Amino acid sequence: MMRQIRNGFFVLFCLVLPGLIAQGQGQLQTTPLPDDDPSRATAAPEKPPVKPAPEATSSNGSGADSFEGGWQTTTISGVKVDFRIVSSLKDVVLKRGPVSVSLNELSAGEMVEGQQAVVQFRFTDATATPLSNLNVAAWLDQRQEGKPADEKTCHSKIQSFLQMQFSARPEVDLNTYYVLALTQEPGILVIDPRVGFSSSKLYALVDLAAPGMDWALTSNAGRLFVSMPSAHQVAAIDAITFRLLANIDAGENPMRVALQPDGKYLWVGNDAHRNPGESGVTVIDTATLQVAARIPTGKGHHEIVFDESMNAYISNQEDGTVSVISTQKLSKIGEVPAGKEPVALAYSPQSKIVYVASRSDGKVTAVSAENHQAIATMIHKPGFNALQISPDGRWGFVANGAEDSVVVFDTASNRFRESHHVGHVPDQLATTAEYIYVRSRESEEVTLIPLAGAGKNGTPASFPAGQAPLGKMADLLAPSIVPSLDGASAFVVNPTDRRIYYYQEGMAAPMTSLETYGKNPKAVLVLDRSIHETSPGIYSIALTLPGTGNYDVALFVDSPSLSHCFDFAVRANPLLKKAPDVAVYLRPMKNSLHVRPGEPVKVAFRLIDSANGKPRADVKDVQITVLLAEGLRQMRFSAEHTGDGVYQFTFTPPKDGVYYAMVQIPSLGVKPNQLPYLMVHATEQQDSVEKPRPVPE
Repeated sequence: MMRQIRNGFFVLFCLVLPGLIAQGQGQLQTTPLPDDDPSRATAAPEKPPVKPAPEATSSNGSGADSFEGGWQTTTISGVKVDFRIVSSLKDVVLKRGPVSVSLNELSAGEMVEGQQAVVQFRFTDATATPLSNLNVAAWLDQRQEGKPADEKTCHSKIQSFLQMQFSARPEVDLNTYYVLALTQEPGILVIDPRVGFSSSKLYALVDLAAPGMDWALTSNAGRLFVSMPSAHQVAAIDAITFRLLANIDAGENPMRVALQPDGKYLWVGNDAHRNPGESGVTVIDTATLQVAARIPTGKGHHEIVFDESMNAYISNQEDGTVSVISTQKLSKIGEVPAGKEPVALAYSPQSKIVYVASRSDGKVTAVSAENHQAIATMIHKPGFNALQISPDGRWGFVANGAEDSVVVFDTASNRFRESHHVGHVPDQLATTAEYIYVRSRESEEVTLIPLAGAGKNGTPASFPAGQAPLGKMADLLAPSIVPSLDGASAFVVNPTDRRIYYYQEGMAAPMTSLETYGKNPKAVLVLDRSIHETSPGIYSIALTLPGTGNYDVALFVDSPSLSHCFDFAVRANPLLKKAPDVAVYLRPMKNSLHVRPGEPVKVAFRLIDSANGKPRADVKDVQITVLLAEGLRQMRFSAEHTGDGVYQFTFTPPKDGVYYAMVQIPSLGVKPNQLPYLMVHATEQQDSVEKPRPVPE
């Protein structure tokens, strides 16, 4: 069920939404930008109906939630469910005059808007045994009637949230995820793929001091690190608030970054060409963001992997060696010859071997993680440039850019078993549960090699990821192909197309794509922001608390069948500058209209009073600015009231393209970027017989 929920979250983003996007106070404010082409829209799979909410009884049998040590507690069908929201250690500190003030200190035990917090649920059975591996979904929704949701209201809310009815979106969705794009320009795009055409998918933009080369995300998705070679720094970013924490001096020319398995240290490869004696790694403490060590290893570019004994393996491309470093002592404990130009490393936990692919001699060297010695060498042809181990550790895949092939080897016998022809100059590999994805630098095709057929000459498939070669404008280390959360689909970056394509396995082509707002994306990363199990029976998620008010915290578990609404209050924060309230909100009568160029179209929308929820019929200065996507020309109109709060203007698109209509109302102080925009899609259609063309409504 949860996989269907997550898949649905992404598939729904490509629908033409009716514009009923709630203005959540907990969201970062962004200026609407032209979005995806609606002609690419696909239908979302139907969701199974929500089961009736099980009867909920409190621990004390009174019919209301009880409180135990800060937890709200209820029992549903024999399962004890606890809920709480606690202050996050990643606290927000604001300047109040010359003094730094902590929101946690300010709240004195109460939760206030804008504060960092952690939502937690705890599940135990009748014997007090924690329940693990549950599929948990939760939402925060502000009350409309001023009282907690009863069983019927709670059930209705959960049903609408699961079916993603946009007329009833929650204030905060605790089951979301973001797609991050590292761009050729110095910055990171944070994209919410679930948002539709009436609002920009661009959730946030993180500015960097210099273009990024590689990145690494901590296992709890709390911090993101980005290497910036031209600045000789690594950017540390809070992945919850998307704010820059620090630019850390990381030695000369920092390139590859990797987090060791326990997350204590970030390892940064320094390709120090000007000072070869300093070529090696910089080790950064991920908690303090301080440099813990600088360790010279050898000349050339450095790749980094770790074994299960917490040793780091650093390749030295010009020296033809791999250095072995203890992550506990932060000192070198070995040096292993590894062919000419070692360019790729991978570790197999099944064989406990680090594999090293070298370019100039076409070798794969197997280095034992137990004695740090080379125990086998597999020889093919020169040209290796990427290496990947299957998720089960059973098979290795090596891309040969000179031969346009991917060679498969057996980690049990350390022998090459087969070779697959792929696109021109393969240079990146990625894995899902069932396939190896192969990016070829000089081709727009992505090759899929089935893992189930590894060693048996399985037949590869392929799909086009855009119109231009995938590596034409991309020269970086970060991956341009990453699996999505369900493990059966992937995101693929095409820098020339300026798009991120979403591919579902089994399809002949990508299902849809994400706009990158005029930026050149080079790498992609999926940031999971859904609630998940953090310790046995406890499920947690960090968030920024939304605006002031009383909230229902809706909880749903598919098996065992559990649903319930808890109670939660957010207090006002006197340190936060309040955003001005918008006097009205807008509901398109029909968004994403399709019309021929030169054909007039009537664009209509209803204005609703924000204070009482009734249609607003007395507005005299409704002004419209229409602009063409990727164009500079603007056209201005005035809308007329046609009754019941509906306003309308007539517009004739002069040429092909997607047009965006922005509404502003000076008398109410409503600016163009405060209301959802309307969309008109003009395309020339060829008909065998010319027919009269009525004005579309």
